[in-house]
Amino acid sequence: MSKMKILHTIGGGEFGGAEQHILELLEILSRHAVDPVVVCFYNSTFAKELRKRNIRVIVLDTYGRFDFRLVKGLTRVFQEEKPDLIHSHGVKANFFCRLAVRSLPRIPIVTTIHSVLRYDYPNPLAYFLASRMELWTRRWNDHYIAISNSIRQSLESDGVTAENITLIHHGIPIEEFKTNEDMRDIRRSLELPEDAFVIGTVSRLVAVKGLTDLMQAFILLAADNPHIHWLVIGDGPEKEALQNMANSAGVNGRIHFAGFRQDVPRCLQAMDLFVSPSYSEGLGLSLLEAMAAKKPVVSTMVGGISDFLVDYLNGIVIPTKNPEEIKQNILILMENEDLRMKLAEAGYRTVKEEYTLTHMAMKTKELYRQLIRTHVK
Repeated sequence: MSKMKILHTIGGGEFGGAEQHILELLEILSRHAVDPVVVCFYNSTFAKELRKRNIRVIVLDTYGRFDFRLVKGLTRVFQEEKPDLIHSHGVKANFFCRLAVRSLPRIPIVTTIHSVLRYDYPNPLAYFLASRMELWTRRWNDHYIAISNSIRQSLESDGVTAENITLIHHGIPIEEFKTNEDMRDIRRSLELPEDAFVIGTVSRLVAVKGLTDLMQAFILLAADNPHIHWLVIGDGPEKEALQNMANSAGVNGRIHFAGFRQDVPRCLQAMDLFVSPSYSEGLGLSLLEAMAAKKPVVSTMVGGISDFLVDYLNGIVIPTKNPEEIKQNILILMENEDLRMKLAEAGYRTVKEEYTLTHMAMKTKELYRQLIRTHVK
């Protein structure tokens, strides 16, 4: 079969779940009849990671943050590259790509919806503008990939017809979450005590992730459990507020802000328990990664997490915005090693059976072929 030329577009100013998803997807698809090109608007970490993997990247970073000249810039790229299909990610890329293709010979556009907009934009004005940008340009979009059932339902409630939506869960590179490195060495490198009980989080430090609730729970736990520590992987605007809470409670020495890390699978091995107190998730990728690393998980049942998490089968479910419940369930697992092992093994099986990268990539490739065939006719 001939190779399909697929052009992905994304802002790329951050390095979050969507960027990681594209990297992992394209590494597989480039070996399976796909010629990938990525266009992003910032020459930052994401662009560097693409180059490391020999994935061709075009950076359009000569424009302002919201510059309508981007339409012409993208139009020029599309004319030069002549892709078989355009795959966009994120409000800004969706908006400008859809405007750019209007003047070109018909190229199918598919958009992956990674999250629910109202939680990405807590500021009402920002949410209004982002939602209008998305809704106003949907007439020029051909198809949507929803990464969870909740996102699919959200699209349908916004008026997108069911036949224009395909559910494709994100996949996990499960083999990367095994390590032969001694956990004591990993903890030492992260300045964690060898004998501590370590709870962990991996997320952007933003309000919607509910980390202030976990901080309140940790402060309560720390009073009676001097061996408990918290490893915080990630960065963001909430970091200062979290540090201030820790300082005020006198627990700052037991909370370890490790910042953005590129060795998340290794860091997960330093944890005894993974906690996700989030208020909204597109799918809950960090939770799946923790399960792939055979770590027991405690999580709110929000967004796509309900697609895979079953209370007391492969994890423990907690309500949102309830520090006391977070505390109690951490205690339950801290005191019951057998339950931790049972949940960890069941979580690993869930990922291995249903959430692999190969499964995700092959479903995506087949969708590309269907959409290209439809537009050739």
